[in-house]
Amino acid sequence: MSKNPDVLVIGGGIVGSAIAWRLAKDGRSVTLLEKGEIGREASWAAGGMLTPVHLADYPPALADLCGASLALYEPLCREILAASGVDPEYRTTGLLMIVTDDGGEEAARELEVWKRERHQPVERLTRDEAVAVEPEITPELRRALWLPDIAQIRNNRMAVALAEGAKQRGAEIWANTPVTGFLRVPGRVNGVKTPRGDIYAGTTILAAGAWSGDLLRPLGLDLKVKPIKGQILLAGGPPDFCRHMILDGETYLIPRADGRVLVGSTLEDVGFDKSVILETVGDLALRATRLMPALGKLPMVTSWAGLRPATPDRLPYLGKGPVDGLIVATGHYRNGILLAPITAELVADLLAGQPPSVDLAPFNPLRVPERIESAG
Repeated sequence: MSKNPDVLVIGGGIVGSAIAWRLAKDGRSVTLLEKGEIGREASWAAGGMLTPVHLADYPPALADLCGASLALYEPLCREILAASGVDPEYRTTGLLMIVTDDGGEEAARELEVWKRERHQPVERLTRDEAVAVEPEITPELRRALWLPDIAQIRNNRMAVALAEGAKQRGAEIWANTPVTGFLRVPGRVNGVKTPRGDIYAGTTILAAGAWSGDLLRPLGLDLKVKPIKGQILLAGGPPDFCRHMILDGETYLIPRADGRVLVGSTLEDVGFDKSVILETVGDLALRATRLMPALGKLPMVTSWAGLRPATPDRLPYLGKGPVDGLIVATGHYRNGILLAPITAELVADLLAGQPPSVDLAPFNPLRVPERIESAG
């Protein structure tokens, strides 16, 4: 292991791996440390939908950040496939937001207005038109909103692909290497402590998701990043059984290219508990079969849970830390998959001393959020 890289990245999820890839491309010497296996925490447990679940409810700064990151995604997936040999399976399958009750009507109206104000594609579908798009959709359907431009990836592959791509560009990737503390000189972080020994670095980047708060507290910064558990199940189906992503409230279906259908998800404030609960899996199955009754006849492949890193105001922490030599890139909550490319670009800007392409003021790690919101 290099004991003195230019940059040290803490966290081997999709955000940390994207940062390592981007900086290694710049020719910097990079070491990435992950306490477990690469991409096996929140990045593994996500759905891979490349849009916020309820985009119209998001703060403008966050919605704009999501849009900037989405524009980077398709070329990044092509590039990382060539560099790593791992296909993240970027697919523009579109999203069908269905309306089955009055709450769905209001959400659909708000989203349609939001999309049209930004000149983004959106189309109203009648019940019959929606059934033509998705023949197995629920008979409770009133109407639907069609968003043809929404894409998805296989998120569990993307984090691995980014880490492997970084490795091919010279980065050192160290799994099963937890950080136990920071190395400091007066007014500056200059590396970290690990069970494998101390590592010194010109700049340390914290991208440890829900575990970031505990690591930063000794430096005098309480980010209040908290884990919000999400449980998901996966059903096995024939290709084209479900053709597009489907959203109804907090329930979504994401079809994979091999015919499997991912069903999500839950929002649970239960600490660092990643257990899969039988009752919850049953509830997800009921929610899924309400949206698409024929799903109830498909075999269940597996289920899992992950911990999203939530912040009090739902905005990620992106920017310089409380002491020199530290950059914070964490707290992406439900948007870590989507925001990984733009986060990597912004970190590269900060390291190069260039004005960032996005105003980072709303995401300043030193801000003081006011409240916890679990929705959105």
